[in-house]
Order: sequence, then C-alpha cells, then structure tokens
Amino acid sequence: MTFEKRNTVREKLRTGKFCIFLEYAVPATTQDLKLALAPGMEMAKYAGAEERVTALIVGPGPPVGSRPDIYDVAGHIRNVCATESVVAVTGHNGDIDSLRKTVAGLDSLGVTSVLALTGDVDPDHPRDKRGVPVYRPNAYLDSCRMIRIIRANCPEMTVGAAVNPFKYNVADNFLQYFKMIRKLNTGADFISTQAGWDMKKYQELQWFLRSRSISEPVVARLMMVSPDEVTGIVGHQRAGLVMSHELGALIQRESALNEKQAMSAQIRRLSLQAAGCKLFGYSGIQIAGLPDAKTAKAVVKRITESLDGIDSYESWLNEWNDFHNRIEMAPYPDRYYVFKDLMTPEYPDYDPDAVRQTDTSLPEPTRGDKIRYNLARALHLQKFDNPPVNLLKGPLCGYRKGRDWNLERTFNVCAAGCPKGLEDGPCGGSLPDGTCEFGHQACIFHKIIALADWQNKLEMLEEPYED
Repeated sequence: MTFEKRNTVREKLRTGKFCIFLEYAVPATTQDLKLALAPGMEMAKYAGAEERVTALIVGPGPPVGSRPDIYDVAGHIRNVCATESVVAVTGHNGDIDSLRKTVAGLDSLGVTSVLALTGDVDPDHPRDKRGVPVYRPNAYLDSCRMIRIIRANCPEMTVGAAVNPFKYNVADNFLQYFKMIRKLNTGADFISTQAGWDMKKYQELQWFLRSRSISEPVVARLMMVSPDEVTGIVGHQRAGLVMSHELGALIQRESALNEKQAMSAQIRRLSLQAAGCKLFGYSGIQIAGLPDAKTAKAVVKRITESLDGIDSYESWLNEWNDFHNRIEMAPYPDRYYVFKDLMTPEYPDYDPDAVRQTDTSLPEPTRGDKIRYNLARALHLQKFDNPPVNLLKGPLCGYRKGRDWNLERTFNVCAAGCPKGLEDGPCGGSLPDGTCEFGHQACIFHKIIALADWQNKLEMLEEPYED
C-alpha cells in the first residue's frame, strides 16, 4: 500500500489553523499486536473521520513491560486512519542505526511527521552497589542528536520536539527554555509541551517565546487522568508530570461523587485548558490520556464548543478561576515563575513595556567547581584523549569511559555524570526541586548553567552542535 505524502500537519500549524491532536499511547504487551492495538485502531478511525482532528499522535506509553516496535504499530494505524499520523520516536536503546532504520521505515509508510523524544528512565537502568544509577553507554539518545539524525536521513520530514515548562526553580526553568531554543536551532519544526494543569506555566512559555521573538508553532499537550493516577503524579512518580496537592485533592473529590460527574469535570477542565491555550497563542493542543474513542469524541465535542464559545481572555479567566476556586496549582514549596503578571486580567497578552519579570538569580558555581573548570581549561583537557590526561579528567571533570565526551559543550562537566549521558541539555523529567529523574542527586545541568552564567556564555546553551 502506498500513501500520498502531503504534510497536512506542517501546513495547518503554519497557516494559523488551531489544531487538535489526539494522542494514543501504545501499551506494553505480550499478546497479539493487532488485538492489543484494538482501542488504538478505534481511536485512529475516529480521528480520521472527525473534521476537527488534525492528526493522531502515536507514541509509546510508560517504559514498562514489552513494548511493540513503533514501526509495526504505525503500519497498523496507517491502514485504518484516514488522517495523518505523527509518530513519537524515543531515544531508548541509544542505537543510531536503529533510529535511522525506524525513520526510514516510517517514511516508506507515508508518515511525514515525527516527535523526537529522549524518553523516560528505563526501569532496568543499572545501578551500583549503593543503588546509585550509573551511566550506561548508548542507552539513550538525546533529542537534539535525534533531530540531527532525522534531518540528515529524511530532510523533508516534519520534526517536533518537546519542552517541559512545568519547572518551579530558576535553573530548571531556564534550562528547559534554553534547550528548547537549541532544538529549534538544530532543526525542529515545532514544539510540543509536556502535559500539565498549571495554566500560568502555559502562559509563561508563550510570554518567554515572545520576549525572544520566537514564532515557531507550539502545541500544548493536555492530559486526562484517572483518579488512580493522581496519587502517583502528586507524589512525583510520573517523570516530568507535576500536579499540586490541592488540584489532586480536587480531582479525588470529583471522583468520589460518581463516575459520570467525575468524567464531566475532567472534560470541562480540558475544554477550559484548550480555550485558554488558544487565547495564549498556541498553535494547537495535543490531548493525552484518552482511554477510548468514545471518550475522545466527547472530549473533542466539548473542546470545540469552548473554542467557539469563549472568545475573550477576561471571560476565560473568570471561568477558569470559578471552576477551580483559585486553588494553588504550583507544587509547594517550589513556586518559581519567570514573570510576575501571569493570569491577571490586566495582561491578556505579553507587553514588553509593562510586564514585570521576576527577579532571577541563577545558581552560583561553587568555589571547587570554579577551580576545577579553570584547571581543566588551562590544561586544555578537551583537546587530548590518552590515559594520563584521562586520569586528570576524572577528578576535574567527572570523566568516565564510554564515549567521546565533548567537555567544551558542557563547560568541563562531563555528561557521564548524567545517567542518560545527555550533552545537549537536560531531559524534562527532573522533580520540582531540581532533583534528577533518577532521584539520586541534583540534575548535573544545574552545575553547567551556573558555570555558563559565571562565564557570561549562556548563549552556548542554545547553540546547535554537530556530532
């Protein structure tokens, strides 16, 4: 079977039409693939028949169990879906040849758009005797590197990348935004956010983009959650997902009434989020957590009504606040925002002459980090790779064998200190206080951004690199 390669995703994102994407997370399974994908096939049929749905986004669920090959999944979906599919490819397994093969296979199926994601922690990631995660060579591919590989092998493919704006300390916040710009500079065509419920953060991202005069399309990922998932999200057990205790308690109260009312409240919340994101300036929304096509249909219907019916920022803000009784959406005690005037009636849009930026101080490098940085630079350790020099790289830079590390890119802090070995910037999975997704230490990019700021070279965190 052959497919016409018309890239409707790119066309609609760039022509200003507000897009609605449905997300289908492929389950881990050991059963017959076609049987396991039955709910996804129904979702694909509905997406293809619904005029307001731009595309179906197909990606892996949480990294547990046996996951089907995304190429095989895409083939089944494409056979029943009359609209375009966007396939999420992750950097799990860290195999460049495997990524090239997957992308080439998707291209042969007629898939014209992909999302490049580093991916969450592998449950089988090795740890040492103390339980500390250790860098495993070639276990993950950084999303920036994935963009470079996809661009080199399929130049015409539309490539999306992710950003997680739901960060509540200064370092994590700006690290996400700087890496987002690096992804765009590397060749990403559009950005998709992590899912969240704090509308201030959705607005903050748009204001940040406008403060930097960045106009590339950005899609807001929204999520429906079951009551069973709330406790894990509030407890930071789902990488990159943040929900305040207050919102978690509200959703639990909604679910305690009855199933019908709980579902109605969830759909209402999603529809208000969608309308808010459109008013903020997003190019579209991506709806995750939909259990079946029936629910998807109800959600799209309500969202469409809100998109058509709420036409002013003031009316939207009143509805959002009334529905949530102004509960706290940030995770206590971490509550940092880049701007002070978010979600206020006085500022429906970003005004560079009036909007106030929060006083921001990036972390200072420690005295020891400064000394090690200066010594590594004075000795030109980046330029040499031999046993005597590598002995010095260990204590000064945290160097470990495994690959050809680019110390200059990471301000003489070897990225082997990141269990995923990321050099282009952090993943989106850190906890609200800045702890690494693995839970053993602060994200190493806190140290890197501190050194970059100290050296007045923050722009280096946005620059694209060649492998």
